[in-house]
Amino acid sequence: MFKLKKSNSKRINLKIKLKNTTIIYFILICFINCKSDNGYTNYRSLNKNGLSKSPVVFNIPDKVIDSGVKNLFIRLRNDNSYPYANIFLIASLRAGEDLLTQDTLEYAMANPDGSWKGKGFSEIKESKLWWKEGVVFPKMRPISIAISQAVRNNGRAKGILSLKGIEAIGISIEDK
Repeated sequence: MFKLKKSNSKRINLKIKLKNTTIIYFILICFINCKSDNGYTNYRSLNKNGLSKSPVVFNIPDKVIDSGVKNLFIRLRNDNSYPYANIFLIASLRAGEDLLTQDTLEYAMANPDGSWKGKGFSEIKESKLWWKEGVVFPKMRPISIAISQAVRNNGRAKGILSLKGIEAIGISIEDK
């Protein structure tokens, strides 16, 4: 066996401390950068069949719905197996049993060259889609948001039962 000189031992300890400190800073930076937008975001993962015609319901916690003015977004995660360039969604907002608003929305999912819109560096892309601007929630509770798809093929009256390739759907509620 051989012994390290004291100066080499100090140098190795310094390198280990520097490496550990670098790793900790890297994790902190990732944590801070991965934080969602200022507000509330909630996702629901979907099964392998994708998004169905049955609504996905989000019950909004009271602490999210303060007296401020909010913007509402729909979030989608899709992969390469999504077969369409756009998507039609039906989004509704309820307070208690009252339907406050219901909208049929169309969003482009792909660029003209066929590449997916949205962010992501793998085959899954995430899209943040505008829904409502300047919303003030009423005092009546509970507040819920329901989202379903309404896609149909051209020339067909009957809609698609489920959209393969939509991996998750979510909502964001952000301060205006």
